[in-house]
Amino acid sequence: MNIKTLKMKVTNLYLVPAGTKYLLVDTGYEYEREHFVKELAAAAVRLDEVGFVLLTHHHDDHAGLLAQLAEANPSLKVIVSLRGRALLASGKHYHTPGAAYINRRIGLLLALKGRFDKGWTHSFPPYTARQSDLLIDGETRFEALGIQLPGRIIPTPGHSPDHISVVFDDGDCLAGDAAANFLQWAGAAFCVISVDDLEAYYASWQKLIAAGARRIFPSHGLPFGVEALRQNMGRHKKENMVPFATG
Repeated sequence: MNIKTLKMKVTNLYLVPAGTKYLLVDTGYEYEREHFVKELAAAAVRLDEVGFVLLTHHHDDHAGLLAQLAEANPSLKVIVSLRGRALLASGKHYHTPGAAYINRRIGLLLALKGRFDKGWTHSFPPYTARQSDLLIDGETRFEALGIQLPGRIIPTPGHSPDHISVVFDDGDCLAGDAAANFLQWAGAAFCVISVDDLEAYYASWQKLIAAGARRIFPSHGLPFGVEALRQNMGRHKKENMVPFATG
């Protein structure tokens, strides 16, 4: 696939040509509007050429700019999981009981960040889904949504209950936070820094593998081969995770 990467502060956004328009995967933080505009211009794409935004999930580093982009481009169609609709409207992170950082070292790093970064609020401008938006309930091919892309959207919960990923027919996979290539030195082992449900998270890896994913494009870090998921499957254990406040 002809995938363009927009590099935000900590999150990778992805642009994929879809017929005469583009599909944008995720939006970055609310305060990154100026950075987003520069990255879009560097990719030689206008905002009115973005016809679809797919939200992998509702967290602030993925959905923060969504409301602003929808206001600036009213014809934009937002693709989100059915579960994600209410979470986007809430304007804050939701974590299921048992949510935790994946290991003690990362738990300590994030505790320090929370202590010193007062702007790290896990909140974002609420977004209310419109009638024109596309709500995903179960595995869905893009063609079924009227979008000219050879691939499918797959529910991949574990990091969050509303998480979805994209697997194209050629094996390229836009995984959101269903996998990551970030903080490997801290023992991340290709997991994202926190998960709501570790068992579901690894089950989502199995889904991506079974769907034919070959090259993983994560929201955090550089792309990597799917073999890394096979090699690191199950490395994290629930008893070694560090719980954090839910809500």
